[in-house]
Amino acid sequence: MPLSDLDLSLEQQAARLVVVLVQPQHPGNVGACARAMANMGLYRLVLVDPPCFDPERARWMAPGCDRLIANLRIVATLDDALQGCHRAVATTARHRRGDQSILDPATFAQQHWSDDDSEHTTALLFGREDFGLSKEHVDRCQAVLRIPTPEHASLNLGQAVLVIAHAWFERGRALGIEATGRTVGGRRAAPTRALDRSTLDDPLADLSQLTGVTDDLVRVLARVGYTRGTPPEKVWQTAIGSLQRARLTARQANALRGMVRKVELVLDRPELLDPED
Repeated sequence: MPLSDLDLSLEQQAARLVVVLVQPQHPGNVGACARAMANMGLYRLVLVDPPCFDPERARWMAPGCDRLIANLRIVATLDDALQGCHRAVATTARHRRGDQSILDPATFAQQHWSDDDSEHTTALLFGREDFGLSKEHVDRCQAVLRIPTPEHASLNLGQAVLVIAHAWFERGRALGIEATGRTVGGRRAAPTRALDRSTLDDPLADLSQLTGVTDDLVRVLARVGYTRGTPPEKVWQTAIGSLQRARLTARQANALRGMVRKVELVLDRPELLDPED
């Protein structure tokens, strides 16, 4: 079924991408990779012949990713890891001589999301920390992915996964994917876009509203002696210029005006001030 006919669910599309770590040497790096994947909505992780994998040490680097780490697969060979996959892409900073196409993260993401076969699964291979993927591993792949850098080309394993996973997620966002929620510090929170949407009905304060705030503010400043050494007109211009640069919403301008008037009320009636405050 073409992707255009599918519900653009991030989880559905993430099922088509498998991150394969070949002989990862440090459990902490596995945890960092798991965290990067979780950040961007990916969840299928396979380890090939890890020499000393310790799930607890991996979790130290992946708070909130217990489920992903618990569900990762550990296999003995690359052949085992590639079972059920239809395409393999090798990540490497080394130049290789071969017929594989050379991709960057954005191009890889575009190709993956434009694949019309919803059952087509891609394995994204990362090599061990000290020397990367072997020639034999790279030769098994249909394409090579490189992360462009100005000079130093060797990235930490978790960093490399994050860069590519972020490009993948950004391509999904360009096609209409929306985050359905956030987990921060282990707790579920409202999605960022939903929070942004709440401000769409609150327009920017117009000049008349900013002028009202400024008038109130300068009047109170004059009462407390602020304008004795500075002309009130100069204070007024400084205040309204600052408010304009702040790009206050109408709601914020009204709130600020209420604050200033509360100060003015206490100046008029000091008995309203709680002596314990």
